Amino acid sequence: MDTRIIQSKKELAEVLKIRRHQLKITQKSLADFCNLSHNGISRIELAQTDVQLSTLLKMSKVLGFKVVLEMES
Repeated sequence: MDTRIIQSKKELAEVLKIRRHQLKITQKSLADFCNLSHNGISRIELAQTDVQLSTLLKMSKVLGFKVVLEMES
């Protein structure tokens, strides 16, 4: 299992884009599943917008990842 600690919109955008490409999923297909426009997915992948948690959770189902909140000591 590959674990990533994401600390910025840009990092999140890059990871999401890479994973979508690995799975050969189009922006349009992902947008349809997440109830977003193609432009909405594009803006997320370019780090031009904040991602709502509900959208990130939908994306996680398609792209096969978990969203984990870990408290620091």
